[in-house]
Formats: sequence, structure tokens, C-alpha cells
Amino acid sequence: MLILALDTATDTGSLALVEDEEPLCESSLEGAGAYLSRLLPRLAALFAAAGRDPADLGAIGVSVGPGNFTGLRIGCATAKTLAWSLGCPLVPVPTLEVLAAQVPFQPQTIGVVMDAKRSEVYWGLYRCPADQPLVEAEPVRLPLAELYRRLTAPLVLTGPWVSSLAGLPKGVVLAAPESRQPRAATVARLARRRLEAGLAASPQQLSPFYLRPAL
Repeated sequence: MLILALDTATDTGSLALVEDEEPLCESSLEGAGAYLSRLLPRLAALFAAAGRDPADLGAIGVSVGPGNFTGLRIGCATAKTLAWSLGCPLVPVPTLEVLAAQVPFQPQTIGVVMDAKRSEVYWGLYRCPADQPLVEAEPVRLPLAELYRRLTAPLVLTGPWVSSLAGLPKGVVLAAPESRQPRAATVARLARRRLEAGLAASPQQLSPFYLRPAL
């Protein structure tokens, strides 16, 4: 099955075409402000580079948040439009689960942190003993001070923002830098699993997961 995946949840997004869990082509999108002008041209270039056509798609996976409001709106709207026009399944994938999945085969609990602005963070706890994340604690929005009270060792921290954290307790370590940014290829992998589990959504049903009132 050919899956198109979109991740626009942070300031550095990406697109990927993955067939049967084998990445065919992946493209980065730098700067949330550029999504509106660059996303569709990059999509066209992605299909051209892979030698495939949108009509070949078996499903579309999209990272639904939490994250950058503007990026999520644009990514979800694009995925919904494509799914509706092509008549293919649309699969929402929580962004924090994408990040947890990028620390696979990990015996310790994984804490995922994303900047929520206004001195707040998005926070979720996961286990990833294989390559599929399991939710330990549902995502919440927290004041930064409260986050530090939840950092209980042993714990692996990941997310685009974790390098900004200082004074971590002993036994709380950071994931490798290359795994801290959500990737569209990971969105595609999780979308395939979620599709097999019957977790697709209709374009009318899908909406971004903000974890705060949309501005």
C-alpha cells in the first residue's frame, strides 16, 4: 500500500511517500510560515521524484497535533482535501505518538515534550518496547514549572524543545537529537497500523488536536 504522510505540527515539517513500510521519498518543509506557499509544490515534487501518481495512494496519514496551530490547520486541510478528492482513507496520527515511536525498543518510559507557548508545554508519557508506542498517560497541557515536577527517573525525554530544558534530575536523559523532530515517514508507519486497526476518519470528522482553544 502506498501511503502519503504529512507532518506540519512544528516549525520544521516533512512529507513522505511510503510503500509497504519502505520509504520511497521524503521532503522537509522548513518554517511554519512557509507551509501555505510551499506545501502543494513540494507534494507535486514528491510524487514526481518517486515516479508515482496521487491516484496510486492507498491512504493518507496526517499528524494532527498538538503543535503549531497554523501548521496543523494547513496540514489537516490539505490531507482532507486530497482524501476527499481521491476517495482514499484518511488516518489521523497524534503528534506526540509520532515522537514516541522515534525512540523504539526502549525499556524506559518516554516523556514527550513540545512547546505550547505562554510558558506552557504539551506533555505525554509512552512506552515503546517495540516500534509501536503505547500510551501511559494521555497528553496534557502544563505550566513549565509543573513539567519539572513530573520528571521522575528513569525517563527518556524527546521532542523538538527538550534541549531547552536545564537542570534535569539524575536518571532523566535526552533522546538522540535526530529523533526529536516528528518525521512524516514515522507518521506513515503509524498510519498504516492505525488503518489496520480501523482508526481511519472521514474528511468531515478529522480536525486538529490543539489541547488549547484555537486562536
